[in-house]
Amino acid sequence: MENLLNPDFGVMALTIVNFLLLVWLLHKFAWKSIIGALEKREQQIAQDKETAALARQEAQNIKAELDAKLKEISNEAALKMQEAVAVGNAQKEQILAETQKQAEQLLAQAKEQIAAEKTKALADVREQVVSMALLAAVKITQQQITQETAASAVDEVLREVKQAGVKTH
Repeated sequence: MENLLNPDFGVMALTIVNFLLLVWLLHKFAWKSIIGALEKREQQIAQDKETAALARQEAQNIKAELDAKLKEISNEAALKMQEAVAVGNAQKEQILAETQKQAEQLLAQAKEQIAAEKTKALADVREQVVSMALLAAVKITQQQITQETAASAVDEVLREVKQAGVKTH
């Protein structure tokens, strides 16, 4: 066990020689290719970072363009909706105006018909009154005129007028 704690200079010298030989062989044959591969990898990583940054920037530009287009489309849609509402309101007002005009025309026609019917009814009543008056006048002239006969003739004419008035209505 004591030998384990004491250094062996022969093994130590051999290990140092082996290490230096390994460093020299690596430097002679592998160091340039390892350094070249590391530099190439470093350049590739830098290029990938640059490409990723460009792609990120391009994606942000595309996103901004799409956001702008979406806003534009939303504005156009809102404008078209407002136009459609305005057209709908205009059509509603036009329909209401036409309906009002038609209602006024129908009312005017109805008033004209009522006036014509009233005029016709008044003319019929006048004709009946005239014919009753003539009939009464004929009856009165045919009888001797006395106070009693005149009163009874007037009563009879009034009864006939009332009966004729009830029949015509």
